[in-house]
Amino acid sequence: MRDSTADDRVDEPAAEKRARKEMKRLHEETRKLEPWERYRALNDAMDEYYEMLDMANREARFALIIVGALNAVLFVIGTRSSLVSALPQAARPWLGLGLVVYAGVAVHFFLQAIEVLRPRKYYSRLPESAVPPERSPMGVRYYEDVLQRDAESHYRAWQEVRISQLNAELAIQGHSLSLKARAKHEALRRLFNGLRLMTVLAAGLLMVMAFFAQAA
Repeated sequence: MRDSTADDRVDEPAAEKRARKEMKRLHEETRKLEPWERYRALNDAMDEYYEMLDMANREARFALIIVGALNAVLFVIGTRSSLVSALPQAARPWLGLGLVVYAGVAVHFFLQAIEVLRPRKYYSRLPESAVPPERSPMGVRYYEDVLQRDAESHYRAWQEVRISQLNAELAIQGHSLSLKARAKHEALRRLFNGLRLMTVLAAGLLMVMAFFAQAA
């Protein structure tokens, strides 16, 4: 017969070791970040913000390519005299109205594309009472803050900056980039709504012209 007391004594160190590991894991998950860990996390977040901005620009350029193809198709078909002459006289004013509506939507589309791609500047600032001076941003990263000093002063600022101040400036830059990304994505949503409407209008115009061309 096995001695359960002896087994408990053997298993006890292993159980204590597992408990210590679990406590350490819980502590690691709930503890605050160290300054250098915070710096790396903020830099990772900055990279993600820039990637979001670049993605919005790429999506806007992709929409412009699609619209360029739509306009080229409409231009080629619309300049064919045989298709235009196949339209009955009563249908031509309606086709002209459709083209005017399409042109209006196209203008709106290009304005939204400009809104997505145009440069923006959002510069968040912390109130002086929000953080103590030893943790407030020193202005060593953002170009407008950098240019307020001459080269020597900027160099000295980098010699004196604390990691807490650098982290504060990174956090503020991240907030500014988030505002910029939100504005870009709102304009991008309107841009693709316009692209959807342009596609429907172009398809309708082409279907009308094709119908009368076959009936002629």
